[in-house]
Amino acid sequence: MSMRSRLSEVLSLRLPADEAATERLGEQLGCHLGAGCTLALVGEVGAGKTTLVRGLARGLGVDHPDEVASPTYLLVVEHGGRVPLLHADAYLPQKLKGFLDDGGLEYLFQPSSLAVVEWADRIAELVPASALWLELSPSPEGGRLCSFRCADAEDFPWLARWRENP
Repeated sequence: MSMRSRLSEVLSLRLPADEAATERLGEQLGCHLGAGCTLALVGEVGAGKTTLVRGLARGLGVDHPDEVASPTYLLVVEHGGRVPLLHADAYLPQKLKGFLDDGGLEYLFQPSSLAVVEWADRIAELVPASALWLELSPSPEGGRLCSFRCADAEDFPWLARWRENP
């Protein structure tokens, strides 16, 4: 049984189609996630993963959040701030997996930073069990569906409040 199959859905939201809504969701996440947390993002090209991370950087208090861009060919980009943000991309899974197998796990998932991994499903076996997973996908009604999953909902009690007041 894979790690992802053991996750429970804790919250599902539908966002409007505009990028600003996705950035606002990211900003709210940045206000709740902190050092030592991992956000595992899943979604096809254009799903809004990097847009969400830009908002998350703003909520986290990262220096220069508007400079957040897709790290596809860089593997991991570090953004300094109150809580450093380590933004990784597993679009090219063998490339990132090689980095992580060669000691990068300790760097990426360090307790003093927030790690965000785009295309995390491609390296699911390396993502910490305590990660918050967020899948972004197009909604049949328009906009984006956002599905949050985790192994233990008690690790993210604020998601229960979001369920009551999205």
